[in-house]
Amino acid sequence: MVSGTIDSFKKLSNFSKCGGAWDLEIQQDTKVELSNRRMQRISELTGLSMFCFDASLRVLVGRTHAQSMPFFPIDVLNQLDQVQGLTLVENTNGLTHYLLPLFEDSDHKYVAAGFVFQKEKRKLTEMVLSAVEREWSSEELDTWLEGQRTLDVKSLHALLSLAILHLDEEQQLDELNEEVDNLSECLDETFEEISLLHEVAQHLKISESPEKLGELCLERIGNLIEAETNIIWFAGQGNTSQFMSESQAEFDELKLARLVAQFDGFDFNQPLVINHVESSLLSLEFPDLHNLVLVPISDGTSSYGWILSCNLLKSEEYGTIQASLLNSVASFLGTHLRNIDLYAQQEEMMLSFVKSFISTLDAKDPYTRGHSERVALIAQQLAKQLGYTGEFLQEIYLSGLLHDIGKIGVDDRILRKEGRLTDEEFLQIQKHPMIGYKILSGIKKLKNILPGIRNHHEQIDGRGYPDRLTGNDIPLMARILAVADAYDAMGSDRPYRNGMPLERLEAIFREGKGIQWDADVIDAYFEIRDEITRLSQKYSQESAEQSEETVHE
Repeated sequence: MVSGTIDSFKKLSNFSKCGGAWDLEIQQDTKVELSNRRMQRISELTGLSMFCFDASLRVLVGRTHAQSMPFFPIDVLNQLDQVQGLTLVENTNGLTHYLLPLFEDSDHKYVAAGFVFQKEKRKLTEMVLSAVEREWSSEELDTWLEGQRTLDVKSLHALLSLAILHLDEEQQLDELNEEVDNLSECLDETFEEISLLHEVAQHLKISESPEKLGELCLERIGNLIEAETNIIWFAGQGNTSQFMSESQAEFDELKLARLVAQFDGFDFNQPLVINHVESSLLSLEFPDLHNLVLVPISDGTSSYGWILSCNLLKSEEYGTIQASLLNSVASFLGTHLRNIDLYAQQEEMMLSFVKSFISTLDAKDPYTRGHSERVALIAQQLAKQLGYTGEFLQEIYLSGLLHDIGKIGVDDRILRKEGRLTDEEFLQIQKHPMIGYKILSGIKKLKNILPGIRNHHEQIDGRGYPDRLTGNDIPLMARILAVADAYDAMGSDRPYRNGMPLERLEAIFREGKGIQWDADVIDAYFEIRDEITRLSQKYSQESAEQSEETVHE
């Protein structure tokens, strides 16, 4: 059984990771180092002077004390390669030699050896001759002899046995401490991974841009994996490529593309982990790479890019912890990007659905062609001026497009009637907000735009319809749409009348401010009146051209 210190075992095991035969000289030096460390510790525990031998060659490879004499008869040396445990050899000259194995494997065996006087210290002839060979003075020999131990066989055996047992217990304790340290490190890294994934999960909103989420992930990856290069690459997302990198070396998008191309056809069910790149053909193309983890950003069906970490700064190689972390981040990003794709597809389908509704309405009342589009755009500009952003602008635009959709349920003759409507006909017209509301209320996706559909004809003083709401009880979306709708309705030409002059229209707005229309919305209109005028004229002209093309067809 091989035994030794934890550090020595690490050095031995590291040499096996090179993927080929060990360097025999380095391997042997490491075994000698391990054996001498073990011998030195036994010497410290017992106070005995010891020598380390290569048992097969009977060559001295170490000693615990520089000023020492390796006095070993041939009969003792002959037992070196046969020693299996602690062995004591009593000699007639009053010495007891001891032998104990330090390290053994299929190729090498190293043994510690030493001696003590059994009863009294004597200056043996062989010792004197050995001292002369070493050119010791008489005083040096006497000093050495004075430092030797006197122990009977039983005491020597007990002393060495206890030292060996203590050393084994120390080694076991070192191994346990090593396991505890590794477990603690693993727990720390696992906690950091969970924290990262939790933070990423909190940002998995459709409104969160892939680039912002990628930057968050890259920053946290850099905190957990200290590498020369960490990269997140959204390749071709939305016909664009977003390349985010934290690198101490030159590693650009083209270089990553070349690296990825090396693994074309590789089954990426698991992260690709390569340690010791220098031992592979990959080093010919990328000589500056030492180790790497490459993970595809995917939801399992579609690929959206790559995550790369390469050239660790401290650790010797990438392991399962780093690979698992990067794989989890890649899965989160892949799922997020897939959700964005699906949401965009749904939005596109919804917009197509809305426009088909508008086309149906335009077919019933061609004279109002473009009215819904202009109301939607004007309302959106008013909302921006009031300080609203994001989803509200998209929702008020859709609500503007569909605000008159309820007119589908109104008699065509009433919609196309030239001239003043009768009271009964006007009552029919007043039903269109509720008809539109009922048509769209079953569509969950349009839930947020329903207030604009239902209440865009309400008035601040409560004289509107259908619910006769007052003031701020009228939904904000509806209050904005009411101004946009009135502007386009009064200013647009009809077959039976011309559009109202802008001066007259704005005078009516001033008169109805705070009575018919929301005062803040009217103020917003006057702040951007020129912009709204340009917008209205542009889309009125486009609608007229479309109507002319329809007539010619």
